[in-house]
Amino acid sequence: LHFFDGFRTSHEISKVELLEKEEMRKMINQELVFQHRERALSPENPFIRGTAQNPDVFFQAREGCNLYYDACPDITQQMMNNFKKITGREYHLFQYEGDPKAETIIILMGSGCETVQETVEYLNRKGEKTGLVKVRLYRPFSMKHLWKAIPETVQRICVLDRTKEPGSSGEPLYTEILSATNEYIAENNLKR
Repeated sequence: LHFFDGFRTSHEISKVELLEKEEMRKMINQELVFQHRERALSPENPFIRGTAQNPDVFFQAREGCNLYYDACPDITQQMMNNFKKITGREYHLFQYEGDPKAETIIILMGSGCETVQETVEYLNRKGEKTGLVKVRLYRPFSMKHLWKAIPETVQRICVLDRTKEPGSSGEPLYTEILSATNEYIAENNLKR
C-alpha cells in the first residue's frame, strides 16, 4: 500500500529523475506477474474466494498470515538494495541522515523530510549534533530496522506526524515510535 503525500504535487518543487523501462523491468519478476494474473477472477474460470468464516477460524487465518508480515521488511529492504544496484539510488526502510554521533533526532515521513534534512545539515554546520530518520516503510513496522538506523548517542527523539487524530493519545507514527522505544528499553534492560 502506498500513501501519496499531496504536498508533493501542490507545493513542492523538485527535480525528478525518471527510470528507464529497462531499469523497471529488472525489478520485476515476469513469472510472478504471470502467476498473479492466473489467480485473477475470471468468468471463464470461476471459483470461490472470501467465503464467510466464524470468528475462531477468521482469527486463525489472521494469525496464519503473520509470517508474511514478518518477512516483508527484509524483503522490502532487499528490493531497495536491488534498486540501488540498478539505479545507484540508495534507500533504507529507516534512512538516517545527519551527525553519526547525534544527540537529538527527528523521526518523520513524507514531504517534510527534505525540509528537516536541510535544517539538520544547517544545525550540524553550526556545531549541533542532530539527525533525521526518514521512515520509508510504515507497515509492517520493523523495530529491528528502526533501531539499526538510530545512533547509540541519541538522547532525545522528536516525532513529527503529518496527521492529527483528536482525542487520541498521539498520532500514528508517534505511538509506533513510543511503543518501539519502550520495547527496546525493556529488551536491553535500560533505564527509562
